[in-house]
Amino acid sequence: MPCECDRKTKRNYYRYYDTPDGCDVMKKTLVTTRYGVITGLIMSTYDVLMYSQAVGFKAVMKRYMLHTIPLGLMGATFALVANGAQILREKDDRLNYFLGGLACGPILGPYIGSYHAVLLGGIFLGVVGMVKKDGVDCGHVFIPDVPNHMNTIRSWRHDFTLRKDPLDDLKHTCGK
Repeated sequence: MPCECDRKTKRNYYRYYDTPDGCDVMKKTLVTTRYGVITGLIMSTYDVLMYSQAVGFKAVMKRYMLHTIPLGLMGATFALVANGAQILREKDDRLNYFLGGLACGPILGPYIGSYHAVLLGGIFLGVVGMVKKDGVDCGHVFIPDVPNHMNTIRSWRHDFTLRKDPLDDLKHTCGK
């Protein structure tokens, strides 16, 4: 199977879809683990501050580990299984993502605390993976990139649609 792993990007970090599926499996695993850990840290912070209101270092760390470790493991499991299926089957289709999501079910079950979630949650995550793969193949964007100059204190300098740039007037009047 030819692999186009040598695509170069202008960013100094790696995203999941920078290379085709089956290439750079360890980088893809680190990316999905990072997404899971970040989500786990956000959920843990919310849990500690708003829900459980844990007191003490040990209790707080227990709540952080409760959310962060399983979500990070689910991300790594998805990437390893989906890309491993891609390499073994030598087909780039939705079944690989379904298998990746299904493999996350045994981690989701104990995390939620229900053994029904092992199968049903795995099937649900597999279907979500299939929808994501179909969206990526068709070019649909689920979470669009927001321009970094919008809604900042200097965003008026980048918006030329409603009025002319006041900086132009400053350049012409300061020299007089």
